Amino acid sequence: MNIDVSKNHNVQSKKYDYVRIAYILSMANQSIPAHQINYYFNQIFPQTYSNSRRISMIIRQYPELFKKEIPISSKSSTLYSFSGSIKLNKTTKHNWNNRSSQFFRTP
Repeated sequence: MNIDVSKNHNVQSKKYDYVRIAYILSMANQSIPAHQINYYFNQIFPQTYSNSRRISMIIRQYPELFKKEIPISSKSSTLYSFSGSIKLNKTTKHNWNNRSSQFFRTP
């Protein structure tokens, strides 16, 4: 599924947190648990705060965007992935890539 927010210049509000989570998962290129998504979220977007429970709630609200992988072991965390694409505004994409460059390798 595709997310297109290229026409919207203000994606700073909480209603666009799902776009930020999708961006983090698309940059990770692998399935990661909610606490790791939370760490990247708070490091890349310091002006907002989130916790692992909120991340999980947002992911559950958009089942068509995010895939949930339940581990075999009961002690392992649930893994989440994003298989779609995100179309961001040019300046937003540039700013987010600069902020996330220390965590993810960008092509």
